Amino acid sequence: MENKKDGKLLKIVGIAGVVIFVAAIVVSVYMMSQNMGQVPGIDFGPGQYYYTDIPGWQKYFRVNSYENHVPLAVLIGLFFAWGYLMYRLWCFLDRWLKD
Repeated sequence: MENKKDGKLLKIVGIAGVVIFVAAIVVSVYMMSQNMGQVPGIDFGPGQYYYTDIPGWQKYFRVNSYENHVPLAVLIGLFFAWGYLMYRLWCFLDRWLKD
């Protein structure tokens, strides 16, 4: 009996998810067709929704505006070290939770 309840609940949740997804698409298309959220007088494409609301947004997109003092090799090494540590943690948790 519990299996039927779970299946019915899963079906309801799935249908609700599809309805929410379709509603989000419809609302998005409506907002774009009505030019909602745009900055008046500026028309240079999708960027007007995001970048023009940030004061001084140009400085974030210039190549020389951000200087990183850590060498790229160190950043890549840290990235792989973090990935390895998370892999080992995942393996440990997998073994620990199976027992």
